[in-house]
Amino acid sequence: MVLRVWWFNEFAPWDQIVFDNILSIIEKNYKQFWYTHISTPAVERNDVLTAKSWEDASKQIFGLYGLAQGSEDTKDYSLHFDLTVPFARYVLDWQQMLAFPFKRYQIQPVWRGERQQRWRFKEFIQTDIDTIWRWDDSSSYLYYDAETVFALYKTLDEIKNYVWIDDEIQINISNRKILWPFVDYIIWENKEIKHWVFTMVDKFYKISSDDFKKWLLDLGLNQDKVNILFDFVTKEVSYENLLSLVGFIPSQDFDDWIKEFYEVIDNVEKLSKWFGIKVNYKINFLIVRWLDYYTWTVFETFFVNDRSLWSVCSGWRYEWLTTHLDKKTNFSGVWWSIWADRFMVKYQEKNNQWKNTIADFLFVNFEETFSKTLELAGKFVNDWKNIEVYPASAKLKKQFEFADKKWIKFVVILWQWELESWIYKIKNMETGLEEEFKL
Repeated sequence: MVLRVWWFNEFAPWDQIVFDNILSIIEKNYKQFWYTHISTPAVERNDVLTAKSWEDASKQIFGLYGLAQGSEDTKDYSLHFDLTVPFARYVLDWQQMLAFPFKRYQIQPVWRGERQQRWRFKEFIQTDIDTIWRWDDSSSYLYYDAETVFALYKTLDEIKNYVWIDDEIQINISNRKILWPFVDYIIWENKEIKHWVFTMVDKFYKISSDDFKKWLLDLGLNQDKVNILFDFVTKEVSYENLLSLVGFIPSQDFDDWIKEFYEVIDNVEKLSKWFGIKVNYKINFLIVRWLDYYTWTVFETFFVNDRSLWSVCSGWRYEWLTTHLDKKTNFSGVWWSIWADRFMVKYQEKNNQWKNTIADFLFVNFEETFSKTLELAGKFVNDWKNIEVYPASAKLKKQFEFADKKWIKFVVILWQWELESWIYKIKNMETGLEEEFKL
C-alpha cells in the first residue's frame, strides 16, 4: 500500500476529471491569446537552478541521487522548482530563432521544498504565461501588462464558473516603482531599511494593522512616518482618481510612475470595453512582492470573500531574467501563473460528486443485441461523444446501478423489442425520463 501525503497531490478519479478540465480551460484561453506552447525537461543542472543569488533555491530543490550510473553524474541535476528558471535557460538557448516579443505558455509539474501548509504543495502543476522581449524595448510594451490581466481574468472566471464556486475573483494590481520613491521620500535619512519596509508591506495581509505599524516602528521609523506610509498603502484608489495622486509627494519619479501605471489601468479598461468582459480589479498598493527582479507591475488574485487560500493567481513584470545565467543578456517581460491546485482545494471543500468516468453515455449489454449495440456505440464515438460499454450481459438493474455509481447521466438501451421497432432509448438517470430515437 502506498502512503499518500497531502502535500504531494493525488486525486480520486472523479476529482482528476475536474482537475483535467481546469487545465483544459487554462490551455484553451492561453492559446486564444496567442501564447505558444513550450515544454522543458523536468530536470535542470544545479548551477542553473541555483544561479539566482537573490533566492536561496538550494533549500527548495529535490536532487537526483541513487539513480543508475550513466555518462554524467546525476548529482549535478535536480528537479526544477519552478518554470521561470528553465524558461530563462530556454530563451538563451533558442534566442536566435525566436521572434521577440515572444509569448509562451507552459503547463508542467514542479517540485519544491515548500514549508508544509494546507495549500502549499511539494509537487504541483504550474501554469505559466510569459511575454518576453529584449530589455531596451521595455518602455514600448506596457500594453502587455493589461493584456495579461485581461487574459487571466477571463480564464479565472471560466474556471470559477466551471467548478461552481459562489464567490467573485478580484485581481489586485499595483506598481512597485510607485512605492520606491514614496519610501525614499519618507525615510530619506535611512535608506538601508528600505528593503525591510517592502517586506513588511508584502506581509500586511498576514498580520494585523497594529502589528504592521509596530514592526515599522521597530525598524526605526517615527510615528508620523509610519502613519503616512500606512495611509498611502491602504488608500482607496480607482481608475477615475488615480491621476489625482500626481503631486502627492515632491518627486518627479513618483509622478512619472503614476502616469505610467495609469496607462496600464487605462488599457485594462479599454480591453474590458472592446471584448465585453468587465475585469474585476482593484488598485492596491499593498501588493508589492519582495524579490528584486519584480520591477514594475505586480498582481495578486483573490476570492473576494475568502482569503484562506491566499492568492490563486500571481504575476509581475520583471527585468534581468537571464543575466544570472549570462551577464551579456537582459530580457524583460510579464509573467503570470494560475495555481490550479488551489482551485481544487476550494472545489473539494464544497462538492462531493463522485463522477469517476468521462463517459456521458453508458451502453447496456444484452447478449442477443450486443453486436448492434456496439454498432450504435460506434456512431456515438464518430460524433465525438464520450461513451462506456457495460462489459458483460447482466440484469438491467445491475447495469443501471453501475451508471449511478459512476455518475453517468445517460443510459442507452437497445434490447430485442427496440431493435425490432427500429429504435433505441436513452434514459436520463437524473430525471428517470426515457426518450426514443430512430436507429
